[in-house]
Amino acid sequence: MKIDRIIIGALAICLTAVSCKTKNDNNKEIVELALAVALYNPYEKITPTAGTISITGASYTNRAYSPSCTGVTGNTTFDFFRKKIVDNNTKLLINFMGGGACWDGSNCFGNNTTTYFNQLNAVPDLFVKFAFRGIMNETAPSNPFKNYDVVFIPYCTGDLHIGHANTVYVNPLTGTNVTINHYGYDNVLSVLKYIQQNYTNVQTVFVTGQSAGGYGAILNYPVVRETIKGINASAQVSMLSDASNGIVPASGTPGAFFPKLASKWGVEAAQNLPTWVTGIQTDYTSNAANNASMNDYFTKVAAFYSGDRLAQYTAIFDSNQRFFYNVMGQINRINGVGAALAYSDSATADPYDVGRTYSTIFGDSDGTSLSDGTSASAADFTTCDWSKQAISKMKTVAAARTNYRYYLGPGDVHTITTSDTMFTLSSGGTDFTTWLTNFATGSMPANVECSDNSGSCVLTNLVNNTVERNLGQVTSDQSYGLSRNLYTACGGFAGLGL
Repeated sequence: MKIDRIIIGALAICLTAVSCKTKNDNNKEIVELALAVALYNPYEKITPTAGTISITGASYTNRAYSPSCTGVTGNTTFDFFRKKIVDNNTKLLINFMGGGACWDGSNCFGNNTTTYFNQLNAVPDLFVKFAFRGIMNETAPSNPFKNYDVVFIPYCTGDLHIGHANTVYVNPLTGTNVTINHYGYDNVLSVLKYIQQNYTNVQTVFVTGQSAGGYGAILNYPVVRETIKGINASAQVSMLSDASNGIVPASGTPGAFFPKLASKWGVEAAQNLPTWVTGIQTDYTSNAANNASMNDYFTKVAAFYSGDRLAQYTAIFDSNQRFFYNVMGQINRINGVGAALAYSDSATADPYDVGRTYSTIFGDSDGTSLSDGTSASAADFTTCDWSKQAISKMKTVAAARTNYRYYLGPGDVHTITTSDTMFTLSSGGTDFTTWLTNFATGSMPANVECSDNSGSCVLTNLVNNTVERNLGQVTSDQSYGLSRNLYTACGGFAGLGL
């Protein structure tokens, strides 16, 4: 609420002042009220233990699960959070948290090269309240989920919420073997068991997630959906994957990414894949003949659940997705695919943002240090390559499935749904919140694309860095030096395949 922000703001000023003292009881009461508001947490923390779950639609009978984080210091115990809006709520929002991924010693370790969130137990519980707004903000009048209870699934396993494996990696800094517990799927099953026990009246469920959590949302959608239908066969379930396009080295090519779901995260050995979905075989990720990809998976899940609504959101030049696409390419090089590259944990100074550094081998997580590429880029881990593939793959799914939609936003900010900026975002003349509301609860909306170089694609939704503040458009270090935006660099409408 607005008054909450005013009180918290006043408290912040008071507590940072050198001589902040109460002069009377009224001042004391204001400070006490402000503390109460600031420290109040509407989210209940739940720490699940090992157990079993039965899900008829998934053919699970007393399937065992053992919740866990990766096991490194500060990241051992899995907890999840629940916000209750009303007793016996029939509406439920399930949100998968993002936080990168880890599939190789090169990005599971290092001061500058670790690319997944591995400090769940080191952050205060209030992080959920303050860090995640947008669809989880019950005080926003235009939030279509303001009346939904929320089950928030934190991320601490580096496996896109789908793994079950104790994987041994070589720490490149020490040369020692280190075991990382990828138990994301176990964590999900423990949450689903809680939902079975506590949401027996559920009627409407919206599943979503951001970044790695967006992959968790779509990869786990079948098992979540079967769990909900097992509670109430007439329940409505739908899903939006936020900033999780899965642009990766393709199956059948050197350094392909999807086989790592099996070899590193154990999804096939543990039988975590939804093999009841037509076309998702037990060897779906590891067998190159299956041509596993995120858009293929989306298409198969949407076809199997043809009465459900599934969607994707991304910014046209999503900064962090471009970064991870480059990380995949560099790890392939470290492992002997392509031009040789030696691992290094060194940092490079940002040429424009004073005091900012980033991994020398992986580049800046905001994507600005990556090569632009051109309209002809293909499978070269550049910005234009990523954007072209993201657009093409969403269009492919949309052409195949009428129950699928996409929203292609402007700019390069990574994820939208847990930020209050979602309430002001527009693309191609279509307001995101209106589009999302219609998708979730109204008439099926049309697909949305930012439309051109005159403003819709490049002037808004910009990462807060020096080059974009100065140019006032979505750009990169390379393009900034040429006073151009990324839309122009990639060949505009035709070059990007819009």
